[in-house]
Amino acid sequence: MTNSTVATAPPDTTDVANVQRLAVKIFLDDESVLRPADVIPVFHRWIQTRAVDGLLIDVADYSHMATGPCVLLAAHEGHYVLDRSGGRLGLQYARRQPLDGALPERLASLGRILLGAGRLLETDTLLPGPVRFRGNELECVANDRLLAPNRAETLTAIRPALDAFLTTLSGGAVWTLTREADPRARLEVLARTPAAATLETIAARL
Repeated sequence: MTNSTVATAPPDTTDVANVQRLAVKIFLDDESVLRPADVIPVFHRWIQTRAVDGLLIDVADYSHMATGPCVLLAAHEGHYVLDRSGGRLGLQYARRQPLDGALPERLASLGRILLGAGRLLETDTLLPGPVRFRGNELECVANDRLLAPNRAETLTAIRPALDAFLTTLSGGAVWTLTREADPRARLEVLARTPAAATLETIAARL
């Protein structure tokens, strides 16, 4: 008698409502105006003056890397990162500790923290050139492959929360969402709207 084993699909662990390890990124309008070396002293100054939210710890320089984080300001609650993932330079806030509230509220909290940091860079008079971030494009990343695997169904599940967050940012404008298709990647969603806006404008809406 031959024993046979029937393969079973792994259980679906998707639970986007409870995802906490989230990151949001905004993109520079002109990447040529900001070098990683320019940001290192700024991040150190933020630690000294407690300019941004969180228990700020240290600054790490990864500017030798062709992609990924360039300069990282480590904090207990989350990291502020000058990031070149995907070949595009921008500012990311990656949360490490839980936030209160439902998912739309957590996204709004992340947005307020990130946009506040972005505005500090835009208004920093010690930087060599005027820094401007796009107000009509951002990226949301779920750093939890268990609760938010990179699948179309996950985007469908998380979309209502993303739509609520993005609609608040844009004052009702329609956003187009594009998911990173590689199933080996994290869930990365790029959001764009044709409605032009400054960072100052969208920050005031949160």
